[in-house]
Amino acid sequence: MTRICPDCAAALAPRSPLECAGCGWRGETRDGIPVYLSNADRTDPLMADYMANYDEICTADITEAIMGERFLANIATKTAGYVRAPEGKRVLDIGVGRGLLAEALLARGASSVTGVDISLGYLERLADKPGIEPVLANAENLPFANTFDIAFATDVMEHVLNVGSFLYAMNRALKPGGRVYIRVPFEEDLLMYSPHLGCEYRLVHLRSFDRRLIRLFLRNAGFTVERIIPDGFWLHLPARFWLLTPFLERTYDRFEEAARARLDDPADVELWAGPIARLFMRPVEMLVVARKTGVIEPDPARRGLVRKIERKELLGIADPVAATGRVGSLAFRAAGDGVLQP
Repeated sequence: MTRICPDCAAALAPRSPLECAGCGWRGETRDGIPVYLSNADRTDPLMADYMANYDEICTADITEAIMGERFLANIATKTAGYVRAPEGKRVLDIGVGRGLLAEALLARGASSVTGVDISLGYLERLADKPGIEPVLANAENLPFANTFDIAFATDVMEHVLNVGSFLYAMNRALKPGGRVYIRVPFEEDLLMYSPHLGCEYRLVHLRSFDRRLIRLFLRNAGFTVERIIPDGFWLHLPARFWLLTPFLERTYDRFEEAARARLDDPADVELWAGPIARLFMRPVEMLVVARKTGVIEPDPARRGLVRKIERKELLGIADPVAATGRVGSLAFRAAGDGVLQP
């Protein structure tokens, strides 16, 4: 495992993983949990408010699961089931929370799971769990490079302050060809998170997604999307078809009543086969599976970035030397050495 300094990104020595010989950064441990926060994060008032906000949410969630214990257990089992051949793989779980997904992945044969979270309360509960290594770090500045075979970020990307930094850090933490599994809200109504309308937390979901946006974000960050799976089903949220006419609404009401009578718990609809669930209910999330096919490296001399292509098919071209492309506001040329340069 390659741990890197959150300040200068230099590799940290295995014997002293909380000290950087290059820039002098020093980490700490809190209740036995290693803390990898940059000096900038430690002194930033915005970051202090952000962490306090999520510590408050963590405390409430530990007391009584915000999403419901059964739902969380079901979705962890279901999400782990999507992983291709996890046996012996090193896994990163960003936003590990209660650790249910980490436990499900270990049960499927993962060799180890590094669980990252910004809230110490979650991590303390995982400290004695075999196979799980808890780490307190900012998801936008993960202290790892070229380390993991698989990374998960379930219900995280909608919470981070800077999506670009999050995607960069996740790309950097993965090995070439590694896969990410990202679950995000799908076309969500963000009004429910307004304090004006009763939300008790200042920072909750800061954005929502659709298929086009998530593909764009991941493509720009060096990933190739392999699959997008509609997810997150609730009986009280029928598919839009069932709302077209009063007759269809009454039909769905009868279905919902019958389903609730037969289920041990309404949250068990999350375990239904996808096509059946989508026939009746509207997905509120999507799980995106993507593979790392490129890396992004800062280019201090140009105050920009350099994207390295690990396979020329990433651009869909036969001759990368002759190709041109546009990424964001910068034009890039695919150079003969495989590096996209302005």
